[in-house]
Amino acid sequence: MMKVLFFVIMLNFNIFINNSKILLKLLVMLLMLITLGFTYSINFNENWMNLYSWLGMDLLGYMLTLLSLWIIMLMFMVSFKFNNNKMFSMILLLLLLSLMFSFMSINYFMFYLYFEISLFPTFLLIMGWGYQPERINASMFMMLYTMFASLPLMIIMFYLLNYFNSLNYLIILNNIIEFNYLKGIMYLYMIFAFLVKLPLFMLHMWLPKAHVEAPICGSMILAGVMLKLGGYGIIRSMMMMLNYSKNFNYMIMIISLFGMMMLSLVCLRQYDMKMLVAYSSVVHMGMMLLGVSSMTNWGVVGGYLMMMAHGLCSSALFVLVNLFYSCSKSRNMFINKGMLNLLPTISMWWFLFCICNMSSPVSLNLLSEIMIINIMLSWSINMILLLMISMYLSSMYSLYLFSYSQHGKYNSLTNKMSINNISEYLLLLLHWIPLNLIIMKIELFI
Repeated sequence: MMKVLFFVIMLNFNIFINNSKILLKLLVMLLMLITLGFTYSINFNENWMNLYSWLGMDLLGYMLTLLSLWIIMLMFMVSFKFNNNKMFSMILLLLLLSLMFSFMSINYFMFYLYFEISLFPTFLLIMGWGYQPERINASMFMMLYTMFASLPLMIIMFYLLNYFNSLNYLIILNNIIEFNYLKGIMYLYMIFAFLVKLPLFMLHMWLPKAHVEAPICGSMILAGVMLKLGGYGIIRSMMMMLNYSKNFNYMIMIISLFGMMMLSLVCLRQYDMKMLVAYSSVVHMGMMLLGVSSMTNWGVVGGYLMMMAHGLCSSALFVLVNLFYSCSKSRNMFINKGMLNLLPTISMWWFLFCICNMSSPVSLNLLSEIMIINIMLSWSINMILLLMISMYLSSMYSLYLFSYSQHGKYNSLTNKMSINNISEYLLLLLHWIPLNLIIMKIELFI
């Protein structure tokens, strides 16, 4: 693990290369090599491994670190046309380091610290490389939402340090926290920061704004990894207070269920493709939260597989939306219609990722949804109607996105659209392979 961290830190020195094209291609190749090396460097078991003073991993942290490395590598692939490449590369590598430290730390405070630090590179990405003037509003929105929500957590950390004399996961996770007063509020404070980051329905307003204003790589990292920080924090925090999770989690489940249903309906009336994919992220994270809130082994594993699947699938959908945007200069579905006539190969990729988004076999989404639905129905059979409606609506908006953008009479304004860059196909393939082939070796991750 330290070798990987050392390599990623040393990657920062590549920014002294003058030719920006060579710089980005070199970073892609080196990150791919680091990812493959990292895959061989651990034993897949449920114990804590690679323990250093405040660094260490279990399987959950390992998988999310791997996802961060992979998504950042794909972000470098998509950003060859960006200006000011050196600054851009440096921001991305700092973001990667902060994400790796968050997932690799076994100290609750160090996780919180890097969780906050990862906000700044994202903020700079949206501010510096976003499209419209509203990006200032969107990035401030994101910053204030997440900073405000995480302050109560910091107060709780001082309480925990006083209670356990340590903030090490290995000590806290083996104990049960007993709050002396305001138990419900203390429980809420402990997970509020992560519910906003996830985001939970009703706390999600910063996400569509940030996605729409962010450049393509900003959207990829937001959907691919930043939301997973919230999921990871929720799993860790709920494990620390199982006695309160058992009593209060049902409230979060209710909000998630209604949120899935409402936001699926919101997706069905979107005409901005990027907005639709952004709202679908919140629906998927609601599903993941249902699994994790059950606090069962299957539920938590289903939740973390959902995070992996969503990270890859959502990121690929943003890449596809960006492909249309770069050709037609619009994200509107009314303009990007009938693309099957103009770009049939891209239509194949649209089909593959839209069906993954609605959990088709053999994608990772399907396995995670089956696990979560199993757990939900064993937890309470009364949820079956709401779950059925939510699942139905969430597959409807994926179908709507695909059929509306690919079929119908195409717009004469888009006659000259063409994609002559084969790297776009490689980028989509590198999203699709792990999304559909991890299921072949799923015994490693469960």
